Amino acid sequence: MSKQESVTETNPLKVLHAGSLTTLVRQGLGPALLQEYGIVVESEPGHSVALAMSIKEGRKQGDVYLSADAEVNQLLLKPANGAWAGWFVVFAYNTVVLTYSPRSRFLAEFEQARSGAIPWYQVLLLPGVQIRRNDPHLDPMGYYTLLVCMLAERHYGIPNLRERLLGNDTNPEQVGGFTLAQLESGEIDAMFLYLSAVQGLGLPYLLLPDEINLGNPALATDYARVHFTTNAGQTFSGKPISFSAAVLNHASQPQAALQFVEYLLSPAGQQLVRDAHFLPGPALVGGDASLVPQHLRALFQGDYRYPGEPSTTQRER
Repeated sequence: MSKQESVTETNPLKVLHAGSLTTLVRQGLGPALLQEYGIVVESEPGHSVALAMSIKEGRKQGDVYLSADAEVNQLLLKPANGAWAGWFVVFAYNTVVLTYSPRSRFLAEFEQARSGAIPWYQVLLLPGVQIRRNDPHLDPMGYYTLLVCMLAERHYGIPNLRERLLGNDTNPEQVGGFTLAQLESGEIDAMFLYLSAVQGLGLPYLLLPDEINLGNPALATDYARVHFTTNAGQTFSGKPISFSAAVLNHASQPQAALQFVEYLLSPAGQQLVRDAHFLPGPALVGGDASLVPQHLRALFQGDYRYPGEPSTTQRER
């Protein structure tokens, strides 16, 4: 659809999205939608779980919801939750890496770990190393960090490794109250982050084995052996990391919201996804696919499956 064929809605399209998608939305999709369709995108970033809870409880309104974990959509899909969305589509993938500060006093040790000379977890266990992470009850990267360390404990056969690295789930010495500027300055030594984030920031990082990095679809069954349950009772199992988009049922700009998703899945939109350092892959539809408008269905390449189930189409590596 060209700009001339664009929707006549004049209010901004409000996109509630994971903070890790801010650059993609504000510097990529927003300008592209304005140029292509004349749609003004209003970006509101936040933690994916917290945003979904706010939508579910009626504390936030928006047109499109972008999550850093497709599983979070379950908070919005079920009639018991208000049926705030009927379907979603996975549009990008990611993997977890260990990033470290270029000004860390443990820089030499991190570089050794990066080269494979010593295990990465050995550096994190050194006295004085400062690790920070997000609240796992609110943010996918928060519970991805827990899941990665649970998988590492199994993979390396080291008892209590997760607890030794992280403490309890919401260890106040690690969780919350930090900025990425502190990582860049060396006040924080290390964090588990998305590959897209560290590449966008230009921070040094080391790759984690596929067996623990939540990035290999072929290992989905193995990832699903670990899980985390939030204080709201939702369980998130290990799974290949997938980013999703949902048009909210109570959208004030429904046509513009559909155009947003259509553009996101188009070759031009997927190029923006790659430019933002996300991993491309098949567009997989979740929820009730019969609710998807006919003109969007041709853009999907398979069905999203829940942890432990293979999708009908898996991302090529």
